[in-house]
Amino acid sequence: MHDEQHLLLQCKQGNKDAFYLLVSPHLAKAYRLAFTILRSHYDAEDVVQNSLLEVYRAINENKEIRHFASWFYRLVTHRAIDLARKIGKERQYAEISDVLPFLSNSHHLPIDEVINKEEEQELLAHILKLDIKYRVILVLYYYQNMKISEIAELLQIKEGTVKSRLFQARNLLYQYFQKERKEELR
Repeated sequence: MHDEQHLLLQCKQGNKDAFYLLVSPHLAKAYRLAFTILRSHYDAEDVVQNSLLEVYRAINENKEIRHFASWFYRLVTHRAIDLARKIGKERQYAEISDVLPFLSNSHHLPIDEVINKEEEQELLAHILKLDIKYRVILVLYYYQNMKISEIAELLQIKEGTVKSRLFQARNLLYQYFQKERKEELR
């Protein structure tokens, strides 16, 4: 893989191929991240495209970018959160079956998918119902495998806030499942 700093330098010199080499390894993860926050294919594509334009401008304006990947994911996350706040609760929830393929980073055997699909859909349905401040933390922690310190830096909040929201989100999910079990027993 090419060195990011070398590619950034080439981008500043107007090499469009270098820009493609710089961003292309990160596009799928950026899209999954935006889609999970926004629950909309269209909005996720829009956020990623706008983020790419912002990246291109930042590079041409000689903005100092030390760790491109983390900077890019932070940018996508912030743009997705901004759009989610703007949209508010106007949008309907995405179909769970539409969301699952974009969250998984690994490929499972077909038998694994059959066994886990129902539980994963149920969990994801509850995650998508959560308020955005909890949903974003869960997605970054569990689906993007980010550390608490990375999430705090990305969202520009304290690590204690991340831990608190993660704890609260887990409790809300637990309450959802407890409520469903009680209803099933009736």
